[in-house]
Amino acid sequence: MNTLPDRLKFAREQLNLSQQQVADAVGMKQPSYYQLEAGKSKRSRFINDIAKVLKTNADWLMYGEGDNTPKPSRDELMQRIRDIEDGGARDASNAPKGTVNATMVESSDKVPILSWVAAGSWSNVDSVSFGDALGEVSRPRNLSKNGFALIVRGESMLPKFDPDDIIYVEPETGLFALKNNDLVIVQCNHDTEATFKQLVLGETSDDMYLRPLNPNWHEQKMMPMGDCNLVGKVVGKYVEY
Repeated sequence: MNTLPDRLKFAREQLNLSQQQVADAVGMKQPSYYQLEAGKSKRSRFINDIAKVLKTNADWLMYGEGDNTPKPSRDELMQRIRDIEDGGARDASNAPKGTVNATMVESSDKVPILSWVAAGSWSNVDSVSFGDALGEVSRPRNLSKNGFALIVRGESMLPKFDPDDIIYVEPETGLFALKNNDLVIVQCNHDTEATFKQLVLGETSDDMYLRPLNPNWHEQKMMPMGDCNLVGKVVGKYVEY
């Protein structure tokens, strides 16, 4: 067991757990955990949590250093996973011995920066995860727990948004809550990537369209909203002084 993938697989199989069960227990997506165990990712911010779930230590997982501590029984671990999935034991006095309460979301003061592909495939069924994030940035107070950030590409939203600006996206926004000239992230015409534009409302939903802020952009009236899925509303921009 000379590598992180070897040690992860060994520790997981000792407990008869699937990759999905481990990923669910620590609040990451299964493909992200698979990347670790397949050797395609070299490290993860979840490694300490994974070590706790596998009842081992993070140094041993990462570097093969220290003792590979004894594992709990499968029943004990499954109870731990159920408690984590339920948001922790409701009553500490009734919690099984060894139960660890853990939330399923990351630190409330950070927001994941997602790729435009990830934003395009966003679903309100799944919480936004740090597992596939490009990075993180501080969280504004007006952003929900499922909010995320994107890095602006191109010049279509000049002069208000420059390339490489970081914008905050609120996904918990319905189409009917939007107002004329709101800035939105949408995924259109089965594209895999999302796009950032301003929403123009007409008399009916058929009159809605998207436009860039840049008055010199070649296409001023873009795909009708009827062909697009709303990903979220842009609620701010990260500014560092």
